[in-house]
Amino acid sequence: MNTNELKKALADYVASLEASASRTHRAEDRGRYQQHLASAALMFAAIEKHGSLEKLKELVAAERHSYGWDCLSGPEGNAAELAFDSLAKLVEAAK
Repeated sequence: MNTNELKKALADYVASLEASASRTHRAEDRGRYQQHLASAALMFAAIEKHGSLEKLKELVAAERHSYGWDCLSGPEGNAAELAFDSLAKLVEAAK
């Protein structure tokens, strides 16, 4: 597991969430952005504190499920979802 590459992708995802959350005009999406940011914090702990690729993969799978049920609106949401997809593909391919 290349933790530097994973942390960079996770940081990119967090930055995208933060930027998208600050630009959205949809109040109902703000709570969702906070949930995704909280999930990203758990992903960071899986990498940095626990060094657990298995735990990271579990968290990414749960987050994929969350995005499947509840889409973020507009171009802001699309940007966040694309950033997550990039992170998820990297994690899912990691060994």
